[in-house]
Amino acid sequence: MLRKMLSLTLVLLLILVSGSVSAQEPRQGGTLVVAAEIMGDSLDIGFWHGFGGLHVIDSIGEGLVQADFETGAAKPGLAESWTISDDGLVYTFNIRPDMVFHDGEPVTAQAVVRSMLRPVSTDDPSYIEGMYMYFNQGFDNWESLEALDDLTVQLTLKQPNATQLLVFTRPDGYIISPKAMDEYGQEVGLNMSMAGPYRVERFVPGQEAVLAANEDYWAGRPWLDQIIIRAWPDEASILAALEAGEVDLTLYAPFTSVDRITADEGDDLRIEVGAPLVNLFMPLNVTQAPLDNVLVRRAVNHAIDRDAIIEGGLSGLAQHPASILGPNDLGFDPAGMETSRYDPDLARELLAESGLETPIPVTVTFENNRFWPLLAELVAVDLEAVGFDVTLDRLDTGSFLGKVNEGLAQISMTQRSTFLPDPHDKAIILNTVYGGGQTHHAGLESAAYLNELVDNGIAVVDPAARAEVYQEIQALALDMMIMAYLGYLQPPIFVREHVQGVDTQGTAAGRANFRNVWLDQ
Repeated sequence: MLRKMLSLTLVLLLILVSGSVSAQEPRQGGTLVVAAEIMGDSLDIGFWHGFGGLHVIDSIGEGLVQADFETGAAKPGLAESWTISDDGLVYTFNIRPDMVFHDGEPVTAQAVVRSMLRPVSTDDPSYIEGMYMYFNQGFDNWESLEALDDLTVQLTLKQPNATQLLVFTRPDGYIISPKAMDEYGQEVGLNMSMAGPYRVERFVPGQEAVLAANEDYWAGRPWLDQIIIRAWPDEASILAALEAGEVDLTLYAPFTSVDRITADEGDDLRIEVGAPLVNLFMPLNVTQAPLDNVLVRRAVNHAIDRDAIIEGGLSGLAQHPASILGPNDLGFDPAGMETSRYDPDLARELLAESGLETPIPVTVTFENNRFWPLLAELVAVDLEAVGFDVTLDRLDTGSFLGKVNEGLAQISMTQRSTFLPDPHDKAIILNTVYGGGQTHHAGLESAAYLNELVDNGIAVVDPAARAEVYQEIQALALDMMIMAYLGYLQPPIFVREHVQGVDTQGTAAGRANFRNVWLDQ
């Protein structure tokens, strides 16, 4: 209890510090150096290039709308306003006048339409087969997308989609200059020109991107002169660079350093506490014995001491879990916390009821990075205490993903974040058509109905009705017990003291927003 109080006190102090910082008058100028865990070989938004590439794209790009991670609403971006027809099928966007891309090309409705249709325009010089990231935009449900005039874009859907506005805020919804698409063709990802607050000054594939303030940004020039986003080989290197003063901000230093940094009064580093947007959980592969027995799956769930995991493995930077959705999500049902509770006596009773002889052998598969090895060891202790015999299966990222997706892992450990503030981005992994690759639960009796509920979550537009759908989704998934939840991670953002205006909402989900960041020296 004392440790919980200390963690809560730390969070409150950091919030107070953050509040006092934001009250200062922002200053123009300076260079922000950001450490990333990887920098891809391209910035093409049709493909995933790691979080380093994402941070670059989020800094240089913009779509029709922006996302407000605090309210979950869409707000104006390149479109200054929009209307939606009463039947929810026709979206009409009014593009801001007099905007230009980084290369000087005017931002027009025609440019917006061309960029958005790039993944299906096989005759476009910038078309690349297999640009999979774009299909998060919902193309299959688009009846038409057209420019009504130079500043008006109209999208017509086949069926209502409650997430359509917010998916435009994904990086694959950002608009690329037609001049760059023509000039560079399939190499546009190495020469990206968009209309966001920063522009690419230099891009070194696999290493770093140097960004400069966009003097012509529609919302006004950002505070910083320059941002350097650089990849480091591992967490230890990132921490060393941070402590040496070579890095100003990162999400990727080791969790094990949080307590030491917060305790060092002479250090010029601080920890900003992120929002609880990242769900840490253990998919339970129902096709792998003994997890084909729901009693065993429930025993695994109740054997886990979440408090010990949060305090001992995550430096107190997480909240107790309930379900696949978190406290910031529409329709979140805290009642799930009763299911996701630590009850070792109940776990032993469930194993006895299963009729299986103990100890029951199980394998826990996890990535050999970040906090996963420590969490796996804590989980193993809990499982063995109630009657399991645990083998820890430590893998590199590629091997981990391959084993899980092929259905060869029994219990795995992973996370689900969200690129936009909408519950669908998390719930979709429960649908066996689009997700289900971790739990392999398609054969369960309730799987078809769960799929239907997930689909209804985007088809139902009314927020109150959507909330009811997501509450039913949470309850059914918990009853099936296809996942055991570990906690809602509040990712630590490692920041030097002179860095101000850090966004702790979207940044917690990896959507680093540097628009309002400034330096006080």
